[in-house]
Amino acid sequence: MNIYRLDPIDPEHPSWSLSAEMETLWTAAPSSREARDLVAGKTWRGPHAGADGAPVPQSPWQIAGVASCELEPTMTHIHPGTVVRADGSRVEDN
Repeated sequence: MNIYRLDPIDPEHPSWSLSAEMETLWTAAPSSREARDLVAGKTWRGPHAGADGAPVPQSPWQIAGVASCELEPTMTHIHPGTVVRADGSRVEDN
């Protein structure tokens, strides 16, 4: 399992209103896409798919120009499915 570090790189992007977190986060996932999706799911505070069929906007964590997602080879202690803040606390499911 790989550890990924996700950092905001465009803090002014309007999609940040959809995230409960706006600081560096780490997670364990098989791929960077899955890491982005996991962080997006754990931090989501936007609308969910509605009956009207309106598209759900993307989380900033899923947008490459808004948040980076890089392998963190020096870190090994994060369990799969966990998202961790810089202070070591876990981001809980929304």
